[in-house]
Amino acid sequence: MSDSPLSCDFPETDIEQQLEKRRYRTYGQRLASPPALKVTGVSDSAEDMGHGVAHISGRFIDIRTAFLTLRIGLLPIINLFMVFVLFFAWIIDQFYTGVFAASAVLFFPLWAGFILYEAFFPFTLPVRIDRKEGFVYVGHRGTFYRIPWSELEVTFSYNLQYFGSGVMWDRQYYSHIFLRDKHYFCGKTPKSSLQRKRISSYFKEDHLYRKWNFIVRYYHEGPLEEDFVNLETGNYESYVQGMHGKSVAASAADYLSLVLFMPTMVWARFSPFKYKWPKEIEAIFGKANYY
Repeated sequence: MSDSPLSCDFPETDIEQQLEKRRYRTYGQRLASPPALKVTGVSDSAEDMGHGVAHISGRFIDIRTAFLTLRIGLLPIINLFMVFVLFFAWIIDQFYTGVFAASAVLFFPLWAGFILYEAFFPFTLPVRIDRKEGFVYVGHRGTFYRIPWSELEVTFSYNLQYFGSGVMWDRQYYSHIFLRDKHYFCGKTPKSSLQRKRISSYFKEDHLYRKWNFIVRYYHEGPLEEDFVNLETGNYESYVQGMHGKSVAASAADYLSLVLFMPTMVWARFSPFKYKWPKEIEAIFGKANYY
């Protein structure tokens, strides 16, 4: 596979070479800002962006940077698999007594282990974009940065994913935000003058651009009515609010599907194992923590 550049209209950059330590090699790195411009020919809709947005309002938006689709989808797949296996074991148990009990002894502890892992794994803070004051707030390993939107440095790049000898996935695309010590706001003192934090990662290039275009459009135009509909599954509060006006039966079915297929959303609301914005940032937004 050739290391051809990304197919977007932004200039190439060597900003990654300024890092004291590069964690992995990337290719085709292009500077998406400043100034923050959209990728031409790509949608800026919030459709299917619920996995990447933790909260949206007229003042600010919280962009998830970790787990995203994988963490949202992993436990539902495990739940469905466990239900299917145990149901199949129950059917066999009608003919061969003891099969269901033996299966339950094996699978119930595994199932509980996956659920406990999801429940107690700490949630990371998103990137917060404040369109009212024009700043981007980023937490990175205990250090918090306050970056003016006009100075925001975001890049697109990709690397190659290898899994075993001779096995290679397609390119994995990234967008990173670069953190300079001059934008230090609070928390731990920066360990280096320049660091980077991943904003998003996809195996499909256009998904990376769609998310970026949506962020740029939101900052300049604010949220559209359709955004609140598209991002209804962004967090627990917005999901519950979307249930208003539904019948009792429909609401019960929604809650059941929420617990079975999107349990991470429930953990994010009620789990005590979460990072929180420091008091300096809470003084600006109040205690608004979304994950």
